[in-house]
Parts: sequence; C-alpha cells; structure tokens
Amino acid sequence: MDPVLLAVLSMVSTGTSDLIYKRARSKGVAPSSFLPIQAAFFNATSLSLFAHFGRLDIPGRTVLFGAGCGLLLYLSTHLFFKSLGEGQASVNVPIFRLSFIPTAIMAFLMLREAVTPGKALAILFSAISILSLSKDSWANPRRGNMPLHLILATLLYSLFGLLYKIAISGGSTPIGVITAQGATFITCAFAVAISKRSLRIDRQILTHAPFCGILLASAFLLLLESLKYGDVSVSFSIVQLSFVFTSALAILIWREEVKASKIFGISTAAFSVLLFANV
Repeated sequence: MDPVLLAVLSMVSTGTSDLIYKRARSKGVAPSSFLPIQAAFFNATSLSLFAHFGRLDIPGRTVLFGAGCGLLLYLSTHLFFKSLGEGQASVNVPIFRLSFIPTAIMAFLMLREAVTPGKALAILFSAISILSLSKDSWANPRRGNMPLHLILATLLYSLFGLLYKIAISGGSTPIGVITAQGATFITCAFAVAISKRSLRIDRQILTHAPFCGILLASAFLLLLESLKYGDVSVSFSIVQLSFVFTSALAILIWREEVKASKIFGISTAAFSVLLFANV
C-alpha cells in the first residue's frame, strides 16, 4: 500500500480530533475527565477493527512497545489538552504537531534513515516556524505554565512517534500495538481521573470524547500501516500537516486573532512538511 496515502488519511483524522480537543477545552472540559471516555471509545474502535480483520497476535515484545507508546501518548495528550486551555489552537496545535522534528532527527541518528538536503531544509523551516508561532505565547504575561506544558507534550509525542517505528520494524503488527497501547492509555486515564476525583460524564464530554476516540484509533492504525512501508521521518511528518487544517478552522470558526507572524509560521511549517513528503 502507498505509505503517503495512508499518512494523509491519518493526517485528516488527527486534524479533526485536534479541533474537537480545542472545542471541548473551550467548554471548560478538564483533561482528566475527558481522556477516560475518549480512551473507552478508542479501545472499542480498535477492538472492532481487530474483530473485522482477524486474529490478534500480541507477543511480549509488542506488549512492551505498545505499553510504552500508550504511556507516552497519555502524558503528551494530557499536557497538550491542558495547554489548549491557556493558549490559542492556531498556535499550540502547530507547535505540538511539529514534534516530527525531533522524531526525524532521532530517526536519522538511531534508525539510520537517509539524511537528504530536502529533509535538512525541512527541519530548518520547521525551526523558523516554531520561533514565529511561539513568539506571542512567550511574550504573554498571563501564559502561566502553558509553554512548559506544550514543550513537554511535544517532546514526549516525538518519542511516541519513534517508538511506533521501532515497534513495527521489529515485527509487531499495527493492531497488536494499538491494542496494547489502548490498554495502557485507558489504565492511566482512569487512574488519574480517580485520583483527582474528576471521573464524571456530562453532556460536553459525551458530545466530544467519543469522536476523538474513534478518530484517533483510526489515525494511529493508519499511521502504523504507513510505517510498515515508509520512513518515520516522512510518514510521521505528513501526519503532522494536520495542524494547518486545524489552525485554519480555528481562525475561521473561533475567530482567533490573525497576525502576520501566525500566518508566516503556519505557512512555513506547512512548507516544511511538504518538503518531507517529497524527499
């Protein structure tokens, strides 16, 4: 199968879920209350896919990698979701989705993926984009801990992407990794919600969380399938193009402020991802 097509489909699902995240956060939904319900629908979707596609094979190696992916995904998602309550989606989403930069660098160093002039140029444009998009966030005296939450979320998600590729390269099946990942994620989500006494179901959670669970299960399965045939420095980068879609809709729907630095940052980031997709 074409890894680029699979990555593009994953990108659309990811971008849509990011938009739903921001909408839920704007309604005052707490991450610790939202993520357990999302996780329940994520697991229901992945198990339905397993039932459709056939036998589930989860050896010890797959359980280990899937659990690691689930933990990294929970921590990065929780921090990202939290940052959306303190910043604009058209800024936070692009920065978070540019996690492919450290993923690509680690792939070059650890997995010996080819370093080409196109990839190097893409990383340079990505760095410029981050500086442009984050300028206003650092300057805001009311930003609180948002920059720290966002940086940690981005770094953790970059490790998550690398671990996906290592798992698939080692022979783990996509549905096996997704299942182990989902089991770990839902355990973390419910444990945190119970410890914070925030486990509840209300109208806003039921309106948003199920869609995120279904979309993300589909997105991750498509990404894993893409990684079977392509480089993580390319496939993971294409998926991160979702921030262009999310940011544009955030500006149109929520009337987020449009500045020259924001337009420049989004455009530069989109160009860097397109460079990755064509090398």
